[in-house]
Amino acid sequence: MQRRRVGAEATAVLSVVVLVTLTVLVGVGFDPLADLDRAVARGTYGATFAHPGRTAFWEDVTTWGGPPVVRVAMLVVAIVLAVARRWFLAGWLAGLVVIEAVAAPAAKLVLARPRPAWADPITTAGSTSFPSGHAAAAATAATAAVLVARHLGGGRVAQLLVLVLVLPATVLVAASRVFLGVHYLSDVVGGALLGAVLAVLTYAVAARLSAVRVRRARRR
Repeated sequence: MQRRRVGAEATAVLSVVVLVTLTVLVGVGFDPLADLDRAVARGTYGATFAHPGRTAFWEDVTTWGGPPVVRVAMLVVAIVLAVARRWFLAGWLAGLVVIEAVAAPAAKLVLARPRPAWADPITTAGSTSFPSGHAAAAATAATAAVLVARHLGGGRVAQLLVLVLVLPATVLVAASRVFLGVHYLSDVVGGALLGAVLAVLTYAVAARLSAVRVRRARRR
């Protein structure tokens, strides 16, 4: 448990540093990043606009991989873990769902970045652009899945298998927001970083609190 906690804390610190750096660059309008965002946005919009099949595909991905669906799925897993008496994982995962549901929308208020604007939009979305809520929810779930597999004693092969299963889904959900023209590339990268930070940081805190509780129980 201690090694897992230390590793989670180190990963969380690194992810926070990268996320803060990206947020600052977006906030100050760093030209190379802004140019990249606009170029990618034009390319992905052009690849989807006036293509009904592609539009339908990305809309399905963005719907079934959206925050409400992801959160419900995480809660179902938490219930399964509780039934299996994996109380630590069940409590942490349920709490993570609540934290992500609050933190991701709140993070959009930091920069209040406008979404990409198109004369003829493929679809529309409310709220602001940075970070992407879809990417945040998907990355939260993906990171949580890897952490659960690791906590349950899965070896490197098992953890890698979980990663191989969840990573493509996370990338697809994030990509759907860019290809539908409602987010910039940096928005979905920021959202993915935020989701990873939330999962790893809450796991590290929960593990530390659990360790303290166990030590106190042993002293009685």
